[in-house]
Parts: sequence; C-alpha cells; structure tokens
Amino acid sequence: MLNKWFALMLLLSSLSAAAANQSISPSTYEALNDIQTLLQEEKFAEARESLQELEGDLKPGLGLALVHQLYGQFYLMQENNPAALQQFIKALNLEAFAPAQQATLATNVAQLYLAQEQADKAVEVLQPRLEALLQTEQQQNDEEKKTLIQPMAFATLAMAHHINKHYTAVIQWMPLALERAEKPRENWLQVLAVAHYERKQYQPAAQALQQLIALKPENEDYWVQQASMYQLLDKPALSLRALETGYAGGYISKGNNILLVVQLLINQGIPERAARILQRHLNDGTLELSDNNWKLLAAAWQQGRERQDAVQALRKASESLADGGLLLRAARLSLQDNQHQQALRDIKAALKKGLPDKQKGDAYMLAGSSAYELKDYPTAKRYFQRALQEAKVAGSAKTWLNYIESVEEYL
Repeated sequence: MLNKWFALMLLLSSLSAAAANQSISPSTYEALNDIQTLLQEEKFAEARESLQELEGDLKPGLGLALVHQLYGQFYLMQENNPAALQQFIKALNLEAFAPAQQATLATNVAQLYLAQEQADKAVEVLQPRLEALLQTEQQQNDEEKKTLIQPMAFATLAMAHHINKHYTAVIQWMPLALERAEKPRENWLQVLAVAHYERKQYQPAAQALQQLIALKPENEDYWVQQASMYQLLDKPALSLRALETGYAGGYISKGNNILLVVQLLINQGIPERAARILQRHLNDGTLELSDNNWKLLAAAWQQGRERQDAVQALRKASESLADGGLLLRAARLSLQDNQHQQALRDIKAALKKGLPDKQKGDAYMLAGSSAYELKDYPTAKRYFQRALQEAKVAGSAKTWLNYIESVEEYL
C-alpha cells in the first residue's frame, strides 16, 4: 500500500514535469517547493498555513492539483489516510496532470481505497483511466509504448478485482503487470494462480505456479500445488515429475508431501523407487514409524517383487498392532519364495498375537503345510488337527491329515 513518502516523491516528479512544461507560474512553483521543504522538515503547522494560503490564491488547474496533492501528503504524514484520500481525489478530479502522472496518482488513490477495504471504489477510480491510457499507448510508436502505465497500476487493479472475487478481471489485468515488471512479484503470481484455479483454468494455473517455483523454489507448497493442478488435468505423469523434481532438489521435506511422492510413484508403476524413498525417510525419522507407513512400504516392495523387503516391512508394522494380521500377510509372501521356515515362524507369532476368527483356519492350514514342506510331520499334524475345529477349512485339514498318515507309513 501507499508509503507515506511515496506521494512526496510523486509530487517531486509532478513539479519537475510542470517546471519543464512551464505549466505553472514561477511564484507558484517556488511556493510549492517551500511547502515541500517544510514537510520534509516535518514543520507541519507552517506547511498547513502555507497550503491554505496557496489554495485560496489558485484557480483550477495544475497548480491547484499540486496543492491538493501536497495536502494529501501532509495528511499521510499525519497518518490521516481518509483526509489524504479526499485531497488526492480532488487533485485527480482536476484532470490537470500528464497521463503518466494521472495514472500514478489514480493508482495511489486506489491503494488508499483498498486500505479502507473499498475495493469497488478502487476499481471505479482506476480501471477507466487505465483503459483510456491503454488506448493512448496503442496509438504511439513502438519506442514509446508501455511507458504511460507502470506495472503497479495494473497490479493494484487486479488486486481490487481479486478482493471482489472477479477472477476473470484478475486474469485480464495481472498479466499486464507481470509483463511490464522487471522481475515478477511473488504476490502477483499468487493472485494470478488463484484466479486461474477458481476459473478452473488448471493449465495456466500450473504455468503461474512454475513461475513461482522459479522465483521461490524453497517454497514447498508451490511444488505441491503445481502437482495438484496436473492431477486436476488428469496428467499424473506431469504431477509426478513436478514432485520428483522438487524432491530431487531438496525442496520436498514435509512428511505428507514425501508420502505423496511415494504414492504417485506406486500409482505410476515405479514401486521400487517409491519403496527406497519411503524406507529412507522411515529410517531417518522424517516419517512416522506408523503401521500405515509400514503397510505402504510393504505394498511398494511387494509390487516391485521385492518380497523379502516387503516381509521385513510387514513385520515392522506388526510391532505396533494388537493382532497378528500383518504377520500372516508376511508369511504368505515368504511362501511365494518357498521360505517355509520363515513363514512358519511368522504364523506362530501371528497366532500368539491373536487373529480374527475368520483368519485362524487359514493360518492353521498355512502353518501345517509349511511344517509338512519342512518334513516336520508332528508339527504339521498338530496344526491340521487345530484346523479341524474351523468349519471353513475342516475338510481340507482332514485330507491333509490322511495324506500325512499315508506318508508316515512308508517312513
């Protein structure tokens, strides 16, 4: 918003322009200079007396406009923004300034309106003038184009529309500010990105976020927001690329965002990389050693056909749970690699922890078959006999027991 010294600098440029164009009399110019000096020296009582005297002597025109502008600066320095605003409006309404000064003063008036939460009035005072000046610029030659309106004018108007949630207007005016600025401002790009998002224009929103990333790569939210735009565009590969680039650069560090990288990698069919990232951050403490995270790690290793790593993850996850369900899953994975001893050990641990009734029969059957493969027939029969008590698997258990008895006859 308007700095209390900014209007004084504006007055200096206005005075210089007036002197160059000989638009005010030498005596008026001297009087204005004297008042300006009094303000700089903070001799406010003398400055006010001189302003009142000069105002009474002048007819409408540039001199009087400059008096009102100085009056506005006087009130700004007294931190009386409403009174300053009224004086600047008087100066503006005289239409005495050159186009560039008129645009700058209108911008300052609009900023004071915004400070008073009057966005509608900010638009009312600024937009018609900018539209007219844009037409004037179009009539100038190439070398003189884009000199009448400063970037801040467009940005101020766009901000007013943003406050009013007029996002189409934001999209119309903010790019003009960014185009003319030597360096894009972060808050301008933020407002533009929001406007595109609200209008469901996700591709340009992603482009605005790319500019924000280039400006402030250390802001983790920009990487995540850009990835979200690509998700809304149904472009998961681009979403993953955005997050992976941020992660590789060391800009993705929050636990929930790391998990987002992991989940996208899994969804895009790159589970091994997902598992390595997840394992690294479980080990270094970035991610909580929760059962959900261990389950996710197990799923990633399993999808990557790294079953033994998945088994280790399931065992870890099971440590924080009251039942042995994850240990039973670990046993199933071990059996896929013919690791019968390992599977039998995990099933025993699972049963010891406790399993839901619907899983007990399957656990007994898996333990019995594992013991059989290890040629531990007494243990195998013990588990199959326990399985006889489970209606779901009783028939299979009976078949197994009969088979083991026949095998034992030939031992």
